[in-house]
Amino acid sequence: MKGLFILLSIVSTSLFGSEAEKLVTEQCASCHENNDLNLISISSMAQYSQSDLLYILEKGKMKTLAKDLSKSQKKLIVEYISKKDANNKLSTDSDYCKQSISEKTLSTGSKWTSWGYDSFNSRNQTKTNINSGNINNLKLKWSFGIASEDVRAQPIVVGQLIFIAGKSLYALNKETGCMYWKFQSKGMFRNAPAFDVSTKDSIYIVDSDFVAFKINIFDGEVIWKTKIPKEFESNTSSASPVQAGDFLLVPISTYETIMAIDPSYECCKSSGGMVAINTKDGEIIWNHRIEQKAEYTKKGMITRVKKFAPAGSAVWNAPGVDLLNERVFFGTGQSLQSPASGFSDAVITLDLNTGKKLWVTQTLAGDAYNVGCEIPVVRSMVCPEENGPDFDFGASIIQSIDKQGSKVLFAGQKSGWVFKLNPLNGEIDWEKKVGNGGVLGGIHFGMATDNIKLYVPISDRKVNKDYDDKAQPGLYALDFETGDIIWSYKHDEICSDRKPLYGEGRCFTGFSAPISIANNLLFAGSLDGKFSAHSVEDGKKLWKFDTLQEFQTINNYPSVGGSIDASGPVIVDDWVFINSGYSHHGQMSGNAILAFSIK
Repeated sequence: MKGLFILLSIVSTSLFGSEAEKLVTEQCASCHENNDLNLISISSMAQYSQSDLLYILEKGKMKTLAKDLSKSQKKLIVEYISKKDANNKLSTDSDYCKQSISEKTLSTGSKWTSWGYDSFNSRNQTKTNINSGNINNLKLKWSFGIASEDVRAQPIVVGQLIFIAGKSLYALNKETGCMYWKFQSKGMFRNAPAFDVSTKDSIYIVDSDFVAFKINIFDGEVIWKTKIPKEFESNTSSASPVQAGDFLLVPISTYETIMAIDPSYECCKSSGGMVAINTKDGEIIWNHRIEQKAEYTKKGMITRVKKFAPAGSAVWNAPGVDLLNERVFFGTGQSLQSPASGFSDAVITLDLNTGKKLWVTQTLAGDAYNVGCEIPVVRSMVCPEENGPDFDFGASIIQSIDKQGSKVLFAGQKSGWVFKLNPLNGEIDWEKKVGNGGVLGGIHFGMATDNIKLYVPISDRKVNKDYDDKAQPGLYALDFETGDIIWSYKHDEICSDRKPLYGEGRCFTGFSAPISIANNLLFAGSLDGKFSAHSVEDGKKLWKFDTLQEFQTINNYPSVGGSIDASGPVIVDDWVFINSGYSHHGQMSGNAILAFSIK
């Protein structure tokens, strides 16, 4: 298997000529081979198909930076980087299931219906047979290879079905991995699907072109599709949608933070937001723009390029929904240009029916940052005056109930701080500093709760900045009422002898991915590629599995594991599913979805 990966990644310069190599060196290498920027390496990008790379250059994140390249130059870059002609011919399909999907298929077994398990983002599976008494029986049963450089979209499970998304959306049998159907859109899928818990006959997913689909769960046919208006080309849907009642909530983020690298770019004008779509007909009910329209502030001292603000406040996390009280809650990203906004680095609650703001609680003022702040040659021209610290909310906000029966919100920030808030008015009940914080967390992608304790994963990965305290990567359990730390599990440092099996990423220590809990267990994947289960009572590690290896997949697609990030464990019945491989931020690439069972 490894030999096939190596074979597919080898390319002779003579195939594309010195012009292609020169273009890649001049246009790509200065950023993507700079370890300080923590971007995906050129070798890791080789797992992208040529069409994917061309899309990124012409319509995606690199459109602005590639604006002066001709069509033929872009094609040369794509061909040189991709090295994928042979790999593109490989099928990513499993064998088709002998029986079609029925009502019994959906109703037999428990569910994990959206990114956060439920509309409150608890990530707490209460209907599973897995516990500390049988955890040592948990074994790898099958794996699935995604045709990509990493697997960002977390699966969901409904009865006997597991839905896996990447370049396509697959409906597989969770026990055998056979395929019921496959759906392909023009764009890719970066986020988890959402099952319609009301009608129980469809799922929703949003692609990279900002098209939302309602898909018949029985045959994979499109019921409706809605093109969400993009106010700016940088707007994208990175976080997962959530369905509640007649509403499909779609978060809006922006990659304008990357476009700001270009000194000639007029940074910045985009805004994060939230869109509500009618689940019955696909009509947009409301479209909430977090920031007011950006206005001219000044010109750059050297470039004399115009600067605009406010901008940013992207929504990188799946929203939570309280149907009873008709509220939508989520966290926002940093500002992209000075002066920083009052809506960035904030917890926001909207009225579910109208999309109007009910309250905003900003936990860190004055946080303006873009990726240009990390590049010395352009920093003085493009970086906001505040220069970070980029401590936004990447993790979803959790709603729970305290001992008095009152609803509460929990928010974990990249700063390493955890907040307990009143959902009625946003007032902070308590706050606790758990990690040192960092550009990549602190708390990066997601916490979990069982309404007894709040469980907090800490990354504390250092990225080009010095912090006041010592890094504390690990897992933590906090007292629900006070925020006091009940126990902690400090992450083992094992990266000295670990290298990626594909590409040129690096091993890092820390828990950046969201965690999940089930019965008396906490499941967590780490940046070093290890997957483990811990006691919720004291944090003790009870089970572990090393995902940094080659896998024989059910779809016969070459697959390796890598860093575990962005998506977390999914638990149903006797099964646990986890994604392995995340090449962004200079980490270890991989393309495996792993299925474990205790039987």
